[in-house]
Amino acid sequence: MIIDSLWDNIFRGRQKGAERTIDLLLKIPIFENLSLRELRFIEKLIYVRRYASGEPIFQQGDPSLGMYVVKTGAVKIIRQLPGGEPRLIATLTAGEFFGELGLIDDAPRSAAAVAHDATETIGFFKPDLMSLIHRRPDLGLKILLSVATTLSARLRHAHEELERFILNPPTETQIRERIRVTF
Repeated sequence: MIIDSLWDNIFRGRQKGAERTIDLLLKIPIFENLSLRELRFIEKLIYVRRYASGEPIFQQGDPSLGMYVVKTGAVKIIRQLPGGEPRLIATLTAGEFFGELGLIDDAPRSAAAVAHDATETIGFFKPDLMSLIHRRPDLGLKILLSVATTLSARLRHAHEELERFILNPPTETQIRERIRVTF
């Protein structure tokens, strides 16, 4: 029947997109230890959003509401320093994530996130995580532990970088080169 095949094609397209989203989530440390069944549950809680080149995802100082995963495109993380020019902190591409502190605390965003080009993100937000913790405590705990592990690894890396900087400060030439490359 024509109508049956139409419905099959509609759901087949949705299923392929869902599989791509789940495949991407599996590459993110916060979700990598979840079962396929758990990922399908999480998939119902996430939001996919498209941004045009140059469109802000959030601004520095905005309330932290959750985390984002770059699905396609690229995102620039920019920090405005007091009395200074905006500074590019990182450019993130497909599979990378940012804003995960928003799942833990309510502090304002410490940097802005802007679409570098046409970009699609996956958003996972704190109210949905809190709801998940009440409805599925086992799954909520798994995600919270993964977030804590990810934040711990990033903090450890920052400490190592700071220690390296203190013990072996860069020369003036290295600083100039880094500034030249950054700008």
